[in-house]
Amino acid sequence: MSNDAEEIQDTLRKFFIDHAWLHPEEALKADDSLLEKGVIDSMAMIELTVFIGEAFGVEVADEDLMPENFDSLNAISGYIRKKQEN
Repeated sequence: MSNDAEEIQDTLRKFFIDHAWLHPEEALKADDSLLEKGVIDSMAMIELTVFIGEAFGVEVADEDLMPENFDSLNAISGYIRKKQEN
């Protein structure tokens, strides 16, 4: 899987739409807060971390589950890219 930020964000948007967390017509900017917009909640985070592992080959550690890493598409794609580089 590519580590291009835009491609990662497109993959995440599709995942959110497929899970009915985001309406296909809803605009979601890369810096929008996923929590504030109601896209994800604590239960969705579990599914999201599993998806990140499967789609991007990144194991999300418990200590990484913080808003700085998961509150926006930019934050998530940055986290994924950083983990893929290690």
